[in-house]
Amino acid sequence: MTVSKDERSDERFDCKIPIVVSSFNSRSSTDALLVTHWVDGVSFISDDAFFLGAAVMFRIRSFKNSSSSDLERLPSVSIGEVKWCRKFPDEASAEYEVGIKYYPQVY
Repeated sequence: MTVSKDERSDERFDCKIPIVVSSFNSRSSTDALLVTHWVDGVSFISDDAFFLGAAVMFRIRSFKNSSSSDLERLPSVSIGEVKWCRKFPDEASAEYEVGIKYYPQVY
């Protein structure tokens, strides 16, 4: 049996932070739970699926119950591109995990 090596270039940080996510082509938004963040992006759990390549904006809904390490590296509002969206394998679940890569900041 071979063990796959994690080839991610950046360290991931687990968290549980409520966020609001909206697509740029939609006036509606959805509540979600941010579960992982890293230098270049985040992943969150949502009841809604997101299209690959979609531009989305997320903002922190609440900093309550968040550790200081969660907040040190995390912008309160950011935009990015959906890189992956996968439904949880549990058939009873209607949730998706979505990965976002931040757009580069231009100053």
